[in-house]
Amino acid sequence: MAARATADANFASGWSPVRNLSTGRRRMSRLAERLARAYGTPDLGNQLDPLDEAVYIVLTYQTDLSRAQQTYRALRTRYPTWEQVASADARELADILRPSGLQRSRARLLRLLLESVRTRFGAYDLSKLRGTARTEAEAELRRLPGMELKGARCVLLYALGVPALPVDSNTFRFMRRFGVLTPRSIFRRKVVHDGLEQLVPPSCRHSLHVNLVVHGQRTCLPHGPRCPVCPVRRSCSTGRTMS
Repeated sequence: MAARATADANFASGWSPVRNLSTGRRRMSRLAERLARAYGTPDLGNQLDPLDEAVYIVLTYQTDLSRAQQTYRALRTRYPTWEQVASADARELADILRPSGLQRSRARLLRLLLESVRTRFGAYDLSKLRGTARTEAEAELRRLPGMELKGARCVLLYALGVPALPVDSNTFRFMRRFGVLTPRSIFRRKVVHDGLEQLVPPSCRHSLHVNLVVHGQRTCLPHGPRCPVCPVRRSCSTGRTMS
């Protein structure tokens, strides 16, 4: 009964586990290789320090990468330490964040994040999470303001050396169109994120995540996807039906 209830919950979330995991993983490996050839797995501006990465992720919400990168550079130039950001004048901080949009709410969220880190870890530093078990590190990150599942897994992947698969809106949109997720998939359901991560071999997760971000912003657009020039069109359920 418990197994049936879990399966029903997974299906309701839009995640139907593949019947043959090894076959699904081979498909994801081929996908990762094709996208890497097409886009080259570029640097998206992610940071090696876990707190730096957490802040950077907050700056990427609801904006494009070029603006997030510009804003992050301006923030670190004006305030070289996170202590300075935490004590900065609110209007000045919001002005620095203006290029990324939503600057007032973003400034408040950034302050809350930093204060939570200082309170929980005793300093503006998340390096104590290095070497921590993945489940514990992810849980700690998700307790921080602004660190939902995708953000926490970005910190795990880029700064803590954990082969996590962050599922952002680009990855989610692509996986529905590609036919991996059902049309009824719900982005915020953890089972969807966990299922996709399980499907992608650990060695491919970094490159696939990066190249799906690029693919989603250049080709598999939210509206008017450019299917005729898609490098994986022949393998895509949606692309095969587009003229």
